[in-house]
Formats: sequence, structure tokens, C-alpha cells
Amino acid sequence: MKEKIIVALKTKYQRFGLSNEAIDRIASAKEKTVTKEEEIETAIADAETMELIANELQKSADQERRNKANLQKSFDEYKTKHPEKTDPDPDPGSKEPEPDWAKKLRESNERIEARFKADDDAKKLAEVRKSVEDKLKAAGCTNPGILNLTLKGFALQENEDEDAAVERLKGEYNTSFKEAFGEGSAPGISTPHYGNAKEAAEAKNKYLQDQGLLPTPDKK
Repeated sequence: MKEKIIVALKTKYQRFGLSNEAIDRIASAKEKTVTKEEEIETAIADAETMELIANELQKSADQERRNKANLQKSFDEYKTKHPEKTDPDPDPGSKEPEPDWAKKLRESNERIEARFKADDDAKKLAEVRKSVEDKLKAAGCTNPGILNLTLKGFALQENEDEDAAVERLKGEYNTSFKEAFGEGSAPGISTPHYGNAKEAAEAKNKYLQDQGLLPTPDKK
């Protein structure tokens, strides 16, 4: 199961540039609660996963800062011994190649900036998702399974703020809720949408099983 979680994490969060070690640690944490393959996609899209990602990105950024500090120290020592050879910004039009130490320092700065941006993006997304989830609950979207399904793979659409996202997701929640429960309220197994309580319960369970929110009975 862990290997499947790793594949899913690499696919979904490729843009964050997580290391293999970081992904392995996140997968180890998630496999404790994921028991079925159909649960993976939902499990890696929750707020806990975003927090784990943010923590891993912070660790990576801290390591990059340490590396940069060590590199800067070596550069300062070199500059003291060779003051005539330590221009950190060679003329782009010059035929002289970029010194190795300057290249390493520049690349280190670029990596740190990229890590900080990815870390910031992950934290903001986790905060927005939690805020949207709270607003949906306040608006009456309180069925855990349907709400989790609605927030699966959460992201703001282009030019969309939190309130607009809440309205969009309320519509998705209500649509999914009616498909599962008819016009009644949860558990609402006896509603005008179905002929009797048994039919309603069977239809509700089948829908939730199809969405991976309930286990599918083994067929003998």
C-alpha cells in the first residue's frame, strides 16, 4: 500500500519538488490510516497531508539555508585570500566563464527561493482549504463522507476567492447529497425519492461504496 501512496503523492504534488525521502516519510504517515487502494486519492488530498508537505518543505528550506551559509563561509574565506578574483556578478557579456563558486552560490539562492515559494503555496492552500471546510460546515454541509468527497483535490479556481469557492462547493455537496440520500436528510433512508426504506438504504450504500466511502462487501 505504501508504494501506491508514494506513486500517488509523486503524481499529485510533483510541482512542489519534494525529495524522495520526504515523499517516503509522508507515505509512511498516511499508510497508517489508508487500508484500501480506493482510499488513497482522498487520503492524500486532506489537510493533514498538506501540513505534512509544508513541514517537509520547511525542512528542505532549512537545509538549503545551512548549505548556503557553509558555501558563503567558504566564499568569504576565499575572497579574503584572493580579493582580485571574487567578483560575484561577472559581466554577462564577458568571455570569462562564471566561476564555480559563483555558480554554486547562485544556484543555491535559486533553490532556496523555489523552496520558500513551494512551502508558502502549500501552507496557503492548507489554510484556505480548512477555512472553506469550516464555512461549508457552517452552511449545513455536515455529512463527513459527502463533505470529504466534495473537498477531494481541493484548489481555488482562477480568480476565485474563498466565498465563491464555498458557493461552488455547496452546489457540488448538495448534488452528491441528493444522489445519496434523495430529498431527505442524513441518514434519511426513508424518503419520497425511494419506494421504501430498504431501497433507499441500498441505494445510499451503493453510492457511498462507488465513491470509496464505504467498503464493498466481498462477493462469494
